[in-house]
Amino acid sequence: MGAVFSQNRLLTDPNEFANSSYDYVIVGGGTAGCVLASRLSEDPHTKVLLVEAGGSHQSELFAKIPVAAAQLLRTSKDWGYSTVPQPALNNREVYYARGKLLGGSGSINALVYQHCSPSDYDEWEKKGATGWGYRDLAPYFRKSEKFTPHPLYPGVKPEDRGDSGLWHTSYGYAHPICDNFIESAKELGIPHNPDINTPRGSIGATKFMTYVDSKGQRSSTATAYLPKEVLARKNLTIAIDTITTKVLFSSDRRPRAIGVEVAQNETSPRFQVAARKEVILAAGAVNTPQLLLLSGIGPQADLEDLNIPLVKDLPMVGNNLHDHPLVPIICRAKSGTTLDYMADPLKAVPVLLQWFLTGTGPATSNGGEAALFVRSDDPSLPFTSNGLKLEPLVDNTSGPDSPDIEIGAAPAGYRPLPRGSNGLTLIPILTRPMSVGRLCLASSSPFDKPKIDPNFLAHPNDMKMMVRAVRLSLRLARSSALAPMLELKPDSEDTTDLFWPGDADPDRITDGELEDWIRINMETTNHCAGTARIGTDETDGVVDPELKVFGIDGLRVVDASIFPTMVSGHPTAPVVAIAEKASDLILLQ
Repeated sequence: MGAVFSQNRLLTDPNEFANSSYDYVIVGGGTAGCVLASRLSEDPHTKVLLVEAGGSHQSELFAKIPVAAAQLLRTSKDWGYSTVPQPALNNREVYYARGKLLGGSGSINALVYQHCSPSDYDEWEKKGATGWGYRDLAPYFRKSEKFTPHPLYPGVKPEDRGDSGLWHTSYGYAHPICDNFIESAKELGIPHNPDINTPRGSIGATKFMTYVDSKGQRSSTATAYLPKEVLARKNLTIAIDTITTKVLFSSDRRPRAIGVEVAQNETSPRFQVAARKEVILAAGAVNTPQLLLLSGIGPQADLEDLNIPLVKDLPMVGNNLHDHPLVPIICRAKSGTTLDYMADPLKAVPVLLQWFLTGTGPATSNGGEAALFVRSDDPSLPFTSNGLKLEPLVDNTSGPDSPDIEIGAAPAGYRPLPRGSNGLTLIPILTRPMSVGRLCLASSSPFDKPKIDPNFLAHPNDMKMMVRAVRLSLRLARSSALAPMLELKPDSEDTTDLFWPGDADPDRITDGELEDWIRINMETTNHCAGTARIGTDETDGVVDPELKVFGIDGLRVVDASIFPTMVSGHPTAPVVAIAEKASDLILLQ
């Protein structure tokens, strides 16, 4: 019966839902949108429509198996964007994954549950985002979370975790090599931090908490907030495989959002859906600004160039694009010390069978199981070679206890390895880069992909930080803790080798060699944010602290677009907390 209800409440034909009006129309069934749809429809007298461009998560096996998420990349469940050519990356275009199904990117990502630094949110408040400091968001982190304690993690205190929320968190499988990684960090003076999701912050080395439920399955906001009993609500309608082409406005002097226009594809008829109270954009940091621009809200000159009728001149729409760049270092590992054996379909069968029968084992790994968080200006860490003096850096962190470097550890090769090879991938990430990009339209068609320009490495500070992060990674690889599992060469100058610079001596490799390699290999962590930021007025933001679009009535934004500045870690948990708080804001009004 539950399956029947689920299928009946997921509509694909606009004729079935477009002829009705709703109190709230939510555009985007991703991380934030599923939370909003669930919370706003708790009142049976409130009629809610959720519109998702992609399909359902329910039949996607790879969206359930934590370790298999990468199998959904570059498929119909991924928008599959690319950046514009990046000048600092030898004019390369960078692949930009965004989830295109219920649950959004939270249905295809690495499941990392992280609050980030408390000072990140206090910085937001200092910049004018009143009501969005850490003390304001902390209750919503707890409200959303249903943490299941794990006997192997006694350092995680139940009093620091939420236990009555809808979103399941716990610990999946962690490969033994990740224990060695944490020991290698301790060798370099980086402390173990058993729980990076407390007011004490995230500095230190840790194993990631993930959003995996008691069955060993991914707990996205689609599974957590839209279970069958929620899908069965008569006042909640969910449209999938439906593109929102623009927001509709009244002709008043001060425009009001009165609905949206939707279509199934570029050649299908377009339908109008009415919203009595609000239209809420929760389409993510790419699609939300794209939809605002298509609807006539954004920089006036850009809209005029595309002959899009101006509704409101808001110059910050699409600007302030932040992201976390990374470079993957694959270190040569000994046979049997990583998860690379799972690339062999026959050897993967027992792993999958264990997951199907018990919900346990390596299939519950998130792929990037451990990480460390440090500051690039920490004088105690070996960021340089042979004790050479470091160039000064600009401190772009949100506070003295906030990191600007993450180094992740994945117990497998980040890229396909030669047959029979094994790899531990160390992944330096800039959590507070200074380079800021922008997003704009390629055309006035909602079916054309927007131009995404993260502007990687445009600020020289970012390259300096990444060089430090890579060199620190090479020292981790050569620690005594990892020595039993790795088989690095004493040194290598073969820059074409897949295992370079993992095989390079951190005291001999030059900054110039690292810079050249970084430009060739830099990618994104797919953490884009900030493109419809909270501001104090319409000159420096897109929405006010109540997330209402400046100059427009009945239109809000609730997703990572509203970040005023970048969080210093993985953004899924912050987005969920924002959506929980936004739901309360909306219902109170």
